[in-house]
Amino acid sequence: MGKFMRYTLLTVLVCGLVLQLSTASDLLGQGQTVNVSIVDNAFNPRTITIPVGTTVQWTNNGGAPHTVTSTSGSPAFDSGTLSSGETFRHTFTTAGEFSYRCSIHPSMT
Repeated sequence: MGKFMRYTLLTVLVCGLVLQLSTASDLLGQGQTVNVSIVDNAFNPRTITIPVGTTVQWTNNGGAPHTVTSTSGSPAFDSGTLSSGETFRHTFTTAGEFSYRCSIHPSMT
């Protein structure tokens, strides 16, 4: 089994919306926050699909430290070490697929 198969990469899908609206602030979902929980060595939910302009907030609800570290795409993001109860926020300003993982526990699922 290859290295890629051993690691489950978590993904945030950011959908580009093509809407004929008068201003960028009219985009569906723009400015909203979506929450992802980190607990029991897993991200929950594992995959989300959001519109451009949405902020994702990861909260470490477990006892062990974790990170939220991008593994592909640009812009790169890295939370640094999140202790229990700490949060990290990132706003996705471009469309794409953004994989991430915990750099402390690279096989987290």
